[in-house]
Amino acid sequence: MKKYFLLLVSVLLAVSCRESKSEFEVKEVDFVNKSDVTVKGTPIDVEFPLDIRDIALYDSYRILMCHDDDARMSVYSADWDFLGKFCFIGRARNEFVNDPSMVSGQILRGDDGHALIPLVDGLQSVKVMDLQRSLEAERTVITAESTYRPYKELVVNDEFGTMRLRTDIGFVFIDNDISHQFEWSRPITMNYTVNFDPYYAVMNDTTVIKKVETLRYFDDEQFKFISGKLFKHPSRNLVILPMESIDYILFIDLDNDKMWAVHQKGSLSLYDPLPPVNFSITHFGRDAVCTESCFMVLYFGGDPGAEEIYRENALPELLTFDWDGNLLKSVKLDTYVNRIAYDEKTQILYGVDRTNDRIVSFDLK
Repeated sequence: MKKYFLLLVSVLLAVSCRESKSEFEVKEVDFVNKSDVTVKGTPIDVEFPLDIRDIALYDSYRILMCHDDDARMSVYSADWDFLGKFCFIGRARNEFVNDPSMVSGQILRGDDGHALIPLVDGLQSVKVMDLQRSLEAERTVITAESTYRPYKELVVNDEFGTMRLRTDIGFVFIDNDISHQFEWSRPITMNYTVNFDPYYAVMNDTTVIKKVETLRYFDDEQFKFISGKLFKHPSRNLVILPMESIDYILFIDLDNDKMWAVHQKGSLSLYDPLPPVNFSITHFGRDAVCTESCFMVLYFGGDPGAEEIYRENALPELLTFDWDGNLLKSVKLDTYVNRIAYDEKTQILYGVDRTNDRIVSFDLK
């Protein structure tokens, strides 16, 4: 009897500890519909490749991920003069088996000042392209390749047989090091049961340095809302997760081992009773740009009191926050874009208008 009593006490303590740790600091900020300024977009007068998917800037280079024949990257100068095509599809070491994609627009700086561009080859590996060496050699120069795989797989055996469930892992590189990753995993569910516990982890390539089970912060229901894309401060190990289905920006400060959030005042909270939610509604978009002093994120939520707060090709607001979560400014964009990059020197924002396969510039001065 004593044995069972101790077991019961242990279980109750575990539950109470989890409940007590589920809360974390939430900063209430009013950021919705604060702009009375609309910035007009100007299309760049260049014949671009078909199917532009992403954009990034590094010094005077403009980098586009696209779908032009077999080449998946096109590089331009600051004046949009064409410099070269790279990232061909093939099976050589300097080619890609699958369509490569950038990691949240991250470009790392090598010891020689070269731009090191991590590119995910499908979900199989991460290849690192040296931009300047590629331009000099007029071919794709891969300087490193990691076996890190940005997904996790779960094998489920039930009455229907064996099933393999795969969940993508959100990740960014930390410490300006191609072998150091921060990854965030949402739960895999099967028959409404969590079979793959969510976590965040600091990795050294495939080795786990630190792992935190995030069920200590959120319960199973709340994880329905915690989806989005990770972005990182340029020099600090500070990561943000702007959420797609609720008005939150989650901050993970790895250097100080702290998690906190910004939340729109008066909107649905993670700790409210959760009503049925239309998950096609987008609040924050899936792109942001990060500078040393601030970050900019696309927001599509509109009026939180409106019944229909999202429509296809809705015009976004561009919200600028400092790294303490304070809203600095917001402007409306007159063109639908879903990928962005920012030139701090000229204060020009570039956006990808996928509907018309073009790049649009917005002068933020």
